[in-house]
Amino acid sequence: MKKTLFAGIVALLFITGCKQDFDLTADYKETPVVYALLNGSETVHYIRIQKGFLIDGNAYNATGIADSIYYKDSLTVRLIPFLNGNQSGQPLTFSKVLMPKDSGLFASDHNFLYKYTGSLDYNRQYKLEVVNTATGNTFGSKKNTDNTEGIKMVKDFTIGVPSYKGFKMALKTTIPAKIVWYSAQNAAMYDVKVRFPFKEFDAQTNALLRDTFIDVVMVKSKVVADATGGNSVTDDFSGILLLTALKNALTQNANVYRMFSSDKGMTFYFSAGGDELSKYINSQVSQGSGLAANEALPPYTNIENGYGLLSSRYYKQIDSVLLTNDALDTLACHAFTSGLNFRKFNGQLCQ
Repeated sequence: MKKTLFAGIVALLFITGCKQDFDLTADYKETPVVYALLNGSETVHYIRIQKGFLIDGNAYNATGIADSIYYKDSLTVRLIPFLNGNQSGQPLTFSKVLMPKDSGLFASDHNFLYKYTGSLDYNRQYKLEVVNTATGNTFGSKKNTDNTEGIKMVKDFTIGVPSYKGFKMALKTTIPAKIVWYSAQNAAMYDVKVRFPFKEFDAQTNALLRDTFIDVVMVKSKVVADATGGNSVTDDFSGILLLTALKNALTQNANVYRMFSSDKGMTFYFSAGGDELSKYINSQVSQGSGLAANEALPPYTNIENGYGLLSSRYYKQIDSVLLTNDALDTLACHAFTSGLNFRKFNGQLCQ
C-alpha cells in the first residue's frame, strides 16, 4: 500500500498559506516541518515545529491525533548567531508554549510553539538548530548558497508616499496615484495593505449605525532584487482596486449613507520579507500555474533534514492618511460606488 506523508505549513507576509502532500515509497524517517519568520523590531519570537507523518491508508484519519503532528517534550530549539561568517554570541534557546487553537481537521487541544523573549541583532545572521533528545536526530536551517550560515535579518526602511499623518492621497481611476518606499536591506519581497475606514448612518435620523473598515491589498508579493537597500520602489495606489473592493464588500441601501472616516484616516501597512520567504512564495505560485502545475516538483525549503521555512521580515505603517477633496467626490460619484451613498467632500450625496 502507498504511504502518504502529510504536513502543514502556513507562510505569510500579510496572509498566505499552503498545505503540502508528498507521496513516498521509502521507509519512514522523522520528518519535521518548521516555520519561522523572525522580526528584529519585535522582542517576542515564535517558531512553529510540527511532524510530517507516514502512515498506511487515509492520512486525514491521523490529523486529529496530537502525537501525529506535534513533538511533545523532546525538542531543544536554538538560534545560533553568526557575524562575518563566525559564530558570535550565545545561542538563543526557545521554550515550548501552548497556544489556543480553533477546532478543525487537525488535533485542536493546543498549538505547540517555541518562544524566545529578547532582542535580535540586525547585523547578525541566525541559524536554526533543533535536536530531538528522544531520538538524537537533528535538523535546522541549511547553509546559504555562498556556504555561510544563518539567515540575514530584514532591516528597517523608509516610506516615501504617504510619508506622514494627514497626508492626502488622490483616488485616480485612470493614472493611479503612487505609493513609494525605499527598499529594506536584506529584503526581497513586499506587500502593501490599506485599511480604509468608513461610517454608516441612518438616512432618516443620522444615527451612527456602524463604524468599520475594509482591508485592501494594493501590492502583493512584489519582488525587488535589492539586498543592499535604500533604493526607491514605486507601485500603484489603485483607485479602481479600492472602489471595486468597496463595491464587492457593501450592499446598496437607500436607508443608509456612508462617509469616509476622516477622523481616523487610512492606515498603510508595509511588509518586507527576506529572500527565503520570497523563494518560498514564488515556488508556491509556480506549482499552481504553468508547466509545473502538472509535475511533482519538490517544494522550496531551507530546512535541513526536514521541510519548511526560516526567514525574516519587517513591518512599517503610516496612520491617518486622508483623501483629497476630489478623491472624496470620486468615492461618492464613481459608477462602481455611486449606489453606496458615500458623501462628497462637502457632505452632500452625489446627484
